[in-house]
Amino acid sequence: MNVYLNLTKSGYDGESDLLTLEVPASYTDELLRYVRPIAEQKEVAEIKILQDIIKEAVFEISRRSYERKNRKNKKR
Repeated sequence: MNVYLNLTKSGYDGESDLLTLEVPASYTDELLRYVRPIAEQKEVAEIKILQDIIKEAVFEISRRSYERKNRKNKKR
């Protein structure tokens, strides 16, 4: 399954690119297991929910800091 996403926030006037994400078939069923109940509950198209889940995952990963902390004690 190919999902096309525009990851720019609303109100952004700079350059933007369209992200094409290819979801392997083995993951598609797993994702849709989460998407379908939400889409039925909110009465929204499944593709919209899927895009929102992927966007939020991208934003969360980019927000996190993966820098490794210095584990040595400064008193040494």
